[in-house]
Amino acid sequence: MRDVAGRQWPNLAERVKGELWDFYRLQAGMDAQADVVAEYRCKKLVTDMFYEQRLQSIINYHAVVLGQKVTKAQARTMTLTEEQYLQMVPHWCAHFPECWQQIVAKWLSDDWNAVHQERREHRLTMAGVPHHQGNRNLTEYAQAWLAAHGGQQCNKFMAYALSHKGKATSSVSYNAEDGPEAYSNPSIYTRLNEYTSMAREVHGQEYDPTQEDLDAEIVMKVGGGKKHGR
Repeated sequence: MRDVAGRQWPNLAERVKGELWDFYRLQAGMDAQADVVAEYRCKKLVTDMFYEQRLQSIINYHAVVLGQKVTKAQARTMTLTEEQYLQMVPHWCAHFPECWQQIVAKWLSDDWNAVHQERREHRLTMAGVPHHQGNRNLTEYAQAWLAAHGGQQCNKFMAYALSHKGKATSSVSYNAEDGPEAYSNPSIYTRLNEYTSMAREVHGQEYDPTQEDLDAEIVMKVGGGKKHGR
């Protein structure tokens, strides 16, 4: 596969990653790390693409066929029939109708719907919104908070706490004395305290989580690790 500059790429995925660096420049020695990040983000974007497209198909069907406005929040509780989904082929799949049929078949399968319903029920049991990061990671949230608050200090521990209070551009601030009611979900208060307590057992009672980097090993221990031993 060749691009407009005549460069040869083994496949489209490698071409997309390669052409990224036509528009951005890396710090010296960051090539390997950049490749890892790009690989992870590309995979996540592809996964998210199917989730977002299902909602967009529902919104488009109601707008185009029924003349009704449906919000994204409403679309999360709705579905379409196979025939209706097939009418809403996205542009990126327009030349591959058989692929779109397979995607639709997955959305309508019993296994997919069982998992979808289970996750929805889990979300509904949460006392508040999961976080206020939007599509930012903790580092990006911290940077946005710093920009909105005159360059005040904000490490990842603080960013985690603040992202469960409000948006980075809002007037939220961190106070170690805040109780569970200060957070969008009371469980965040417990997690912050558990991390701080264990970190002080490991690093000493003078340890201040707002002044130190997150200890990944302690985070994993407090959180119980990832599912299935990952």
